[in-house]
Amino acid sequence: MALVSTGVLAFVALPADPDGVPLALVAGWLVILVLLAAHAAARGLRTTRRVPTVPVLGLALVLLAAPVLAGLQYDAARERAQHARLEKQLLDRLGTADRTVARYRTSGYAGHESAFSTALTTYRDLSREHPDSAAAHKVPARLRTYYRTVGAPFDEGDYCEAVDPLRHLLTVPGTMGTGRVPEDLVAWPAPRLATSLYGCGIGGLGTADSSTAEYHLTALLEDYPDSPEAGKVVPEMEKHVSFSLRDKGGESPCDATKSLKTLADQATSVAKADGAPAATVTALGRQAERARGGLPTTTWNCALAAYHDKDYAATQTRMRDFTAHYGKDGRAPLARKYVIAAQVADELPAAGKVKPTTTSGGSITVTVRNDSPEAVEVLYTGPVTGSFRLDACKGCERYEWADTLNPSFKPCPSGRTYPSKTLRLPAGTTYFLHKPHGGSGLGGSPATDTVKVRGGYTYTECAYTAKGFGSSGVDS
Repeated sequence: MALVSTGVLAFVALPADPDGVPLALVAGWLVILVLLAAHAAARGLRTTRRVPTVPVLGLALVLLAAPVLAGLQYDAARERAQHARLEKQLLDRLGTADRTVARYRTSGYAGHESAFSTALTTYRDLSREHPDSAAAHKVPARLRTYYRTVGAPFDEGDYCEAVDPLRHLLTVPGTMGTGRVPEDLVAWPAPRLATSLYGCGIGGLGTADSSTAEYHLTALLEDYPDSPEAGKVVPEMEKHVSFSLRDKGGESPCDATKSLKTLADQATSVAKADGAPAATVTALGRQAERARGGLPTTTWNCALAAYHDKDYAATQTRMRDFTAHYGKDGRAPLARKYVIAAQVADELPAAGKVKPTTTSGGSITVTVRNDSPEAVEVLYTGPVTGSFRLDACKGCERYEWADTLNPSFKPCPSGRTYPSKTLRLPAGTTYFLHKPHGGSGLGGSPATDTVKVRGGYTYTECAYTAKGFGSSGVDS
């Protein structure tokens, strides 16, 4: 019976389980042994047969020692089982972290920061809490995979996307703890981050999104002022400014204007980087001045391009912008002439064939009168370009539209004094534009006239307003 109960116990207990044998089973086995021992003792006391003492005692010792030795062996086996189970659990945790890193290998670090942080925390905990485990011994190799995965945008040449992942990798040694990251990995991100800051920064030079260049180049000069990349910032800025200033083979005048404005702002901003070398700050300041110095010419050429392209609305806007920003420039008076000429050409396209000049005066008299209850602005271009304003004619009225269709219709009849202006123009074709102004709400539309001025004659222009269509007219 003892052998049977012991066999049952051994069958259940082996192989050793990390959690041991159920307590109830051990207690039952002990009860059986005690009962069997008591039964044997009772029978022994009733027998009259003489039993040798030494063999019996020896057998008793063996029977006592066997369970003890078996228990010790079982405890050792159970500890080994517990260790094996722990190792498996740790390897499972390692595998989970590995799969997380692998899952986002293609999509990258951006947008999955939390997942990568969780994987890194697992690597740290395995190394710190179970340094002698098989899983912990695999962590250095896993960190290499982690670095390659997180830093993948750099290897692909996507420098802007590489900046944040590389900055994250700089924090890994602090997260893992001293000595847990191989030395070559500790040094891995810094030079690549400097390269990425430079690559991303110069990619934004002169572009509409100027903050890209300013942010990354400033960070480069602040964090890695002695790096080879920091030394390339000024030459690259100079190259971009020179390209935008180039008359031929560079940008269009309008694009160059935008680029130079942006480059000037970027150079000024980057020069404020904390800790930037003094020589770099000075050189960036010079490039900002070069860029600003080129703006008057590119702005002027941009406005001229609009006039040549017959975009007269853009011509007015750009020439006004030129005079507003560069009023002391020698071309400002001519810019104002272009504003006038563009307004005339916008209503009278033939006027666009004439390039305005700052020439003034002539020998031929042209008198312009206003027979309208509205003030009128008169603009003209041709051999001479200019403008003036005539006040409203007091007592004058709008003509009936039907009357203006009569071949004998003549505004500005004699017997009345009209607001007038006398011009002296050179010979040639002059294009006039009359623009009604005033607060009466009559709302006359602009009127145009083309006059071929010839020597030996005097000319008279008369502005008037007609009813019915809210129109203005001009008679010469």
